[in-house]
Amino acid sequence: MDVAKNFWQAPGNGKGFDSFLGDNSKMNNRTIGILSFIKEKSLVNGYVKEKEYKEEILHYLTTKFNADKNESLKTHFYKPALFYGFIQRNKNHDLSLSIEGNLLLNYYKQENYKECLKLVVNQLDNTTYPNAATEKVQGLKLFPFRILFKLLLENKTISAKFMSENLVHITGYKDIAEYERYKDLIKINSFRAESGQSSKFGKFNTWVINSLVDLNILQLCGGQLSIRDEMIAHIEVLYEKVSFSDMFFSTSTCEVNNSVGEKRVKRDAALILDAKKRDGFLCSINNEHHTFISKGENYVEGHHVIPMFQQKNYNFKLDDVDNIVSLCPNCHREIHSADDKMKILNKLYELNISFMQSNDIGLNDLYKMYQCG
Repeated sequence: MDVAKNFWQAPGNGKGFDSFLGDNSKMNNRTIGILSFIKEKSLVNGYVKEKEYKEEILHYLTTKFNADKNESLKTHFYKPALFYGFIQRNKNHDLSLSIEGNLLLNYYKQENYKECLKLVVNQLDNTTYPNAATEKVQGLKLFPFRILFKLLLENKTISAKFMSENLVHITGYKDIAEYERYKDLIKINSFRAESGQSSKFGKFNTWVINSLVDLNILQLCGGQLSIRDEMIAHIEVLYEKVSFSDMFFSTSTCEVNNSVGEKRVKRDAALILDAKKRDGFLCSINNEHHTFISKGENYVEGHHVIPMFQQKNYNFKLDDVDNIVSLCPNCHREIHSADDKMKILNKLYELNISFMQSNDIGLNDLYKMYQCG
């Protein structure tokens, strides 16, 4: 294995955020400006062509966000936001905001920076390698920030040196299994970079870890990193029931949230049964989708229309009978796996429109939650 190609990388050339949220610093302004540009330009087509972005973004940032006329590669401007999942990019390199990117902008405009910061942490939790914002990373199929935050929670403080010599070289569960058993950071093998490699490995620490310090998610004191007191409670909720084995995946694609989400948020099985009874044990998409008899009724499965892994982003309860529909197994697989989910989402949104509208969820929000549209 070529170690030089198997380490955690930073997106683009620079930080996504370089100060606390609400401060009009250079990188903060740039990131919020880029999100605002993509949102404005997406109102017609639902996305922005990358060519259009490159042609217009610098003028937009300088005129509306007082940005410097930086002529560096403009794709680097949006890579941190893409890395954190506030921007989505399809196979044609069209750009659009994710549901979380839209939420971040809304909270930012309301000057609700506490909720903004929680969203940043939530998106770090979702961030994976492989990642569209980094160079191709061979052999890495993991959630880097889940590993980082879990280690910080368990050890209270970790040296900044550990980040470049140990953390960024974790490639699989095997690298952390001994640590999980003995809770000793020495069990995570160190990697001493050769001449010319150290700066490359250090970029994750310089641009990403230090950005978390700037944001007041982490603090750095005497060369030691720790989670800020005001962030610990939220981060504990995310990781207290999650093991290190949950931080790696084996296929080229992964269910980013669902399996871990089940551990974090307790679900009431009785609500699923209530929804099935309400629906007469018939598929909500088509009542003629009969399957087989199970426990004396036509077999259907309960599905949360707003996915439960989104609970960390909302203050209202998603495990609600009004957010649950009955689906035949085929429709249930379609909503999770189909290339085109819009038709079935349209139907589910209309069926649950009262719940959606009362919680200010639009159809386009639902599209974004399912990464379509």
